[in-house]
Amino acid sequence: MRLIQTLPNMNIGGVERGVLDLAVYLKRKGMENSVVSGGGRLVEILEEYHIPHYKLPVYRKSLLALLCIRKFRRIMEKENPQIVHARSRIPAWISFFATRSSDAIFITTAHGMYKNKFFSEIMGWGKFVICPSRVVARHMKERFGVPDSKIVVINRWVDLDKFVFNEFTAQQDNNAVVTVGRISPSKGYEYLIEAFKKVVRFNPYLKLKIVGSPDKSKMRYYNYLKTLVNRYALNFNVEFTGFRSDIENVLRGARVLVAPSVIEESFGRVLVEAFACGVPVVATRVGGYNEIVEDKKEALLVDPADSSQLADAILKILDDPSFAKALTQKAREKVEKNYTMANCLKQIVEVYNLCLIQERILIIKISSLGDLILAIPSFYEIRKRYPQSKITLLTLQKYVSFVNDCPYIDEVISLDDNYKKIKNILPLAKKLRRTAFDYIIDLQNSRSSHLIAFLSLPRYSFGFKLRWGALLSKKVAYKRGLDPLSSQEQILKLLGIKFGQKQLIFWNKKSQSSLPLTGENFIGINLSASSKWRSKRWPTKNIIKLIGIIYKNLAGFRVVFFGDSSCRDYAHNIGQSVNPHPINLCGRTSLDDLPLILKKLKVFITPDTATLHLAQAVGISTIALFGPTDPERHTVKSRNLFVFCQKRACSFCYKPKCKFADESLCLEDISPHQIFSMIKNILDLEQRGVSSEKNI
Repeated sequence: MRLIQTLPNMNIGGVERGVLDLAVYLKRKGMENSVVSGGGRLVEILEEYHIPHYKLPVYRKSLLALLCIRKFRRIMEKENPQIVHARSRIPAWISFFATRSSDAIFITTAHGMYKNKFFSEIMGWGKFVICPSRVVARHMKERFGVPDSKIVVINRWVDLDKFVFNEFTAQQDNNAVVTVGRISPSKGYEYLIEAFKKVVRFNPYLKLKIVGSPDKSKMRYYNYLKTLVNRYALNFNVEFTGFRSDIENVLRGARVLVAPSVIEESFGRVLVEAFACGVPVVATRVGGYNEIVEDKKEALLVDPADSSQLADAILKILDDPSFAKALTQKAREKVEKNYTMANCLKQIVEVYNLCLIQERILIIKISSLGDLILAIPSFYEIRKRYPQSKITLLTLQKYVSFVNDCPYIDEVISLDDNYKKIKNILPLAKKLRRTAFDYIIDLQNSRSSHLIAFLSLPRYSFGFKLRWGALLSKKVAYKRGLDPLSSQEQILKLLGIKFGQKQLIFWNKKSQSSLPLTGENFIGINLSASSKWRSKRWPTKNIIKLIGIIYKNLAGFRVVFFGDSSCRDYAHNIGQSVNPHPINLCGRTSLDDLPLILKKLKVFITPDTATLHLAQAVGISTIALFGPTDPERHTVKSRNLFVFCQKRACSFCYKPKCKFADESLCLEDISPHQIFSMIKNILDLEQRGVSSEKNI
């Protein structure tokens, strides 16, 4: 495994120490890794372990930072990482775009409770989003819409080799109350200083050590704290130690650790370190502190911004050594169970391994139903190539129930019919970005589908060069004249996929309702492709004549009409002219039940429509009638498909309405006797247990 971690700087802090710990752990495990940051004190330690560090200004909070993308790419070319792990927002923006159209997987760790929604959105775009606590996980889900499936809660850890446990009795000579963290108003130090004013009345030689240093932007607050110390005459008792890299030594000399934060802290690493050392803890009831501490069992919790409660809690620990000792023992047990470095780092590596074996794949196949059925073999081949991946289908809402139980698809995202409007594409793309797809396979290949794929920002997108195909990261030229599966295979080859067999397939659906056909001898006739395509309709007189021939020559057979609701009256009128009347299922079958009903047929006669492909896919002998459309482009050859097409000078006009006849001049040439002859041949072959392939 090869990894790059990126963060603003490598100075002392919880995030920085976590990056260092992980880098060293991976190095010891033989995993090559490097760090990209703006530099800092910890770079020397990285170099001691021969862990490469690349200095880039990834800390600059401005659009100029995006100029680092190209430089970051060059680092990736050198290091060839499988995973890029971003630990902060600006580095995340840079590394995210650097990993597009690359083999490197982008993941994030959300270390804070981010407020700026637009700027912080990037922290939810990782393939996985590691959160140090449940409170951060909830924040990322509720504020940034990160799916549960992407969130992994992994606690921050403590190195028990450095933070050695000492019984509380051994620390009775220590006279220091310690607080650790950057000097910032969010840490609530003014309330601790005010509380200490009360504590020193009972313990005049006690020291308060504030360990940490302020950023330049926080100097005003730092000076305010010094003013408070002067005002309360605590100059002897309060010490600002500045930066300390040896927190383990700081805690070794502490009587109590206080964490007076007034904001929703994401975790609280110093609390866990104090637990490990056997130092009693007083903390405020904020954010991740609540998850770490069970009040009065492992530490004491107080309300934020309440100096009186802080003072009372500190005095409680100082005045009751047996209570303090009990707290430290329970706290150490919790550390050994939940916060050991080896266990937490192992969990992170498990996330990395999952990234490498589990791709997230989106297939775009929005419409029509026929094209969706023709794409099912591609779904199967993609699943076979990526068996452990999560495969999602983007399609129209009206087709969701039809594909919901497809074994090759894990999830279906639905669209309304007006999905092509930009006002609908933008929120859809935002949702897809949050899912963090590795691959988007565009089998729709329309302008809108290309735009959706582009705005969703996957690692790779695949499709044809036609229309807006330039927006895709990998594309292939579209070749006219190929059958549907050969055409789809051109795209799948970009992923190294070839069809084992080019044939339509379908899965075993289970009906949730009683089916309308009982018995065995049924011949289905699909009356129309749709109300729009009148040119695909076999002339009415031909249908009536065929039914008469069937009833005259095939005893015990019954004709069944199929079609949408617009054909219901048309079917009724035809049925009244023959006896017995055909069963009229037009507009009376759901998409869910249609495959099961088709399976009850001996033969199915249909124009070029979705039901043709479905009947063929479920294994029914299917007679296809083609006129205005080219069967070579719209069918997949198979042993159960029999195509009739009488070519004329105007053939394959692709016009919904015939110029020369009310119904269809080219289909009129296909005679009922030809069709019946094929029906008889199919039934005879079936009776003898033989199947054949024939195209006319």
